[in-house]
Amino acid sequence: MQTSKHIQELLFTLKKRLRGEVRFDALTRQLYSTDASCYRVVPAGVVIPRDVDDVAAAIELAHRYQVSVVPRGAGTSVSGQAIGPGLIIDHSRHVDRLLEINPAERWAKAEAGMVLGSLNTALRPYQLMVGPDPGSTPMATLGGVAGNNSTGMHSVKYGMLVDHIREVDVILADGSQVNFGPRSPAQVAALAQQ
Repeated sequence: MQTSKHIQELLFTLKKRLRGEVRFDALTRQLYSTDASCYRVVPAGVVIPRDVDDVAAAIELAHRYQVSVVPRGAGTSVSGQAIGPGLIIDHSRHVDRLLEINPAERWAKAEAGMVLGSLNTALRPYQLMVGPDPGSTPMATLGGVAGNNSTGMHSVKYGMLVDHIREVDVILADGSQVNFGPRSPAQVAALAQQ
């Protein structure tokens, strides 16, 4: 349960540990209290991480201080998924890079804050695309598109996002980073032993 004491301790610790921005002021909290939905929930604070290490640290600290986390991209959700009473982590500013395109194997690797439309623009010269085309494609970030398993007008032809993901790097509540993707039987057996 997040209390004002937990939030103040979290704020202090975040400011010491993160390289990105840590904002708990009233104006920022108001700005992040809405998304494209009709809902409004004022968050405890906002983190604008510099990189994935900042994201991991923010998640781990929020867990330690019992403050919920709301990952956020462009806030294009119409159902309120990008707002909440906890710590908003805005991936859209800096955790938004296209890391690699492998045209031969037909895949790309990008960070959660990258805009879907920008990724598809980068893929176009290779005659590739990520299939889902939600109405918010010019602004929707990959993290939000993945979190919502987005579709779009052409989902019957191109599928939902789940049909286009090979693997996902995620950050668990303790701040550890893991990869979810295909595993060989030997890898599955080794994981089961842990």
